[in-house]
Amino acid sequence: MPQYSEAEFRSIVLVDVASFSDASRKFLGQLAVHRGLEELLERAFDEADVGWHSCEVEDRGDGKIILVPPNIPRIRLADQLWNRLLAGLRRHNAVHSDAAVMQLRVALHAGDVRQSPNGKVSPAINFAARILDARDAKKSLARTGSALALIASEDFFRNVIEHDQAAEPDVFRQISVVVKETSTVAWLRLSGSTGETTTSEPVSVERDVPHRVLDLLPDDDLSQLRESLSEVVVPQLPTLLRRAAGPGVPPAPPGASAWEVLAYLADFNAGADGFPPALSFVELLARQVPDSSLRARLREWNDTQAQRLQLSSELAKLRETNTEPITADARLHLMIVVQHDGIDPDRFVVSHWRQDDPDEWPPARGDIRTVRGDEIERRVDELVLDAERAWRGHAGTVALEVVLPRALLSLPVHLWRKEHESGVPRPLCLDYPVVVRSLERMRSDYWHRVWKRRWQTMREDPWEAEVHFARPAGPDSPHAIDAVLEREQRCAAIVLTEAPQPEPRSGDQLMSALRSGLPAVLWHRRDDSESLREIVEWLAKEGGLGDLPPRTHTVRRDAHLDSPTPFDVKAVQEMVVLWDDPGRLLTPDELAG
Repeated sequence: MPQYSEAEFRSIVLVDVASFSDASRKFLGQLAVHRGLEELLERAFDEADVGWHSCEVEDRGDGKIILVPPNIPRIRLADQLWNRLLAGLRRHNAVHSDAAVMQLRVALHAGDVRQSPNGKVSPAINFAARILDARDAKKSLARTGSALALIASEDFFRNVIEHDQAAEPDVFRQISVVVKETSTVAWLRLSGSTGETTTSEPVSVERDVPHRVLDLLPDDDLSQLRESLSEVVVPQLPTLLRRAAGPGVPPAPPGASAWEVLAYLADFNAGADGFPPALSFVELLARQVPDSSLRARLREWNDTQAQRLQLSSELAKLRETNTEPITADARLHLMIVVQHDGIDPDRFVVSHWRQDDPDEWPPARGDIRTVRGDEIERRVDELVLDAERAWRGHAGTVALEVVLPRALLSLPVHLWRKEHESGVPRPLCLDYPVVVRSLERMRSDYWHRVWKRRWQTMREDPWEAEVHFARPAGPDSPHAIDAVLEREQRCAAIVLTEAPQPEPRSGDQLMSALRSGLPAVLWHRRDDSESLREIVEWLAKEGGLGDLPPRTHTVRRDAHLDSPTPFDVKAVQEMVVLWDDPGRLLTPDELAG
């Protein structure tokens, strides 16, 4: 497992070239920008007495992540470095063609950074990346034609810039930042344009913006497209937007129509492939709409626009990939991983992966938080509510998976509650299929072959999948259960005779189940295996094992009702379901705390 350094508080500078991948900037232009950015930054940092070669720099192609040595005063980044960057940009832009002209966005923040052999781990760097992508900053930079946008975090502004007039705090204005799971404010300063504006109001997302698409659409096509899309209702609109523009683009306003999403995407430049996200969205939308005549009109419109923009070959490539529409009942997952921090036995590292596209796995890792044992439930509550905000336009189902080390597998995760701040929290099992997953199995790739084979067998014929009800191992036959599971290749689930102990022991049933590749393991937290047997037999009889989590969700929900049930209600609430889908795995590096 990677070893991590002690956390070190560092000043963080993130730099991004605006419109680096714009279709008008060909390869030679990108090469000139990349070379010019390196020279500009090195000179500016040295002239500001920060010392370029004393910093740790990570190249991102169209930008940089720069960690400044702890001994450098942070104010230098807001006054001296700002001025030297602006001077360097003016020099560069004065002698280069339009294809190599640069506009820069620079984010300033500070926070703890840890090092490992695999790279840096820092929520502060992640946060700086979020404010760098603030839509208000991007739109203001594009609107004013400024050369340089400085985006300071709220903490950096309040603790550094606001206290020193040399940093000119009065020319900054507050902007909103809504990027991925981050919703906050930052402070923006623009410089380097003849019409420089530093005190204008933040630009908001408009709900009716035909002038935004006029640059993309000919006038003759605009009214026809708007009429076609204004009333279109698509159940997976947020996912289409994400696929068209990428995960870095904030979601459109809640309840937006297909037309409003197209107008919103017209604000964004083409990605690395040079294909405008607005055209990508229309193509994806054409696959999704049930009306065949509308589908044909959308594709015809896209053909016309691609031909006009000389992108017909790119459109043809797009049509060759991902041709299937997104199903209306597509499921999204929130995976939360809880691990011991390795030092304090009562502290745990909580990380998460939120799936915003049903075909995307793994998604980007979210923020990492270290909490006490009695704070885990509250942290899960925060992550669930953040996910619900991101999923507010999703029409399909969602599920919650909590990956736990062996010692924590019997935690009553499904009984944890959400919306604590409301004063009336409710159990997670009322709203979601909740399962636990084995951290040990996810890390042990030498178990994965048999696991994937069992999973495939179960998915092919869930009605034929079998449940094994374990018996205590005898002292003379500790591997009897291993032999039984090896013989019963149709077996996909096991009901343990008791809750797993924190450490494996001779004849350990959980260890045998994991080694044998069983996707599902169930047990009673209070060791009442007889009551549990009735429930599992009923679940298997009702629908086979293929949909065990959603049917368990229904049973747990109904256990809160007063109506009679065919089994012991209390046993339902004490039942733990370990359900491991090998299609959603994380690598050891991703699981590093």
